[in-house]
Amino acid sequence: MTSATLEVLAWNELAAALMEDFSALPRRDRNLVRRAFLGPRHEGRRLYGVSDADDFARHAARRLRAAAGRYPDSPEVTGLVDELLAKSPEFARLWASHDVAAGPTLCKTFQHSLVGPITVNCDALDITDRDQQVVIYTAVPGSPSEEALRLLAVIGTQRMDAPR
Repeated sequence: MTSATLEVLAWNELAAALMEDFSALPRRDRNLVRRAFLGPRHEGRRLYGVSDADDFARHAARRLRAAAGRYPDSPEVTGLVDELLAKSPEFARLWASHDVAAGPTLCKTFQHSLVGPITVNCDALDITDRDQQVVIYTAVPGSPSEEALRLLAVIGTQRMDAPR
């Protein structure tokens, strides 16, 4: 579940295993807009190695612009916008376009460091009165991606590297 500014508010264990353990991050670092434009980059890959990272960055800028329109006096929203404008030329370019229309994301592939590529269908449920969104990832039944998600459900967020 994400807020109007794409802060991750709630997640399950499988989401943590697929992307990262959000419980291990300070609240500030749970913001997907900040992570899309400012990193960190894991293994040189942007935003969990997801196949549509550039599309997501555009979506994130649009969603943040819509939030800024709804909450023009919010220090959280204006602070995030100011930070991104100062630190990310890509965000500044997208912000200057004044685009607020966003299309649906139907499918994306995560490049997971332990189990390889995982292709998921992406559905989002808007909770309008709370200005939140529930994002649901599902794999095609019987696919290698479904098997990879099953494995991730067992592995969880455990580190699999051996101590030296």
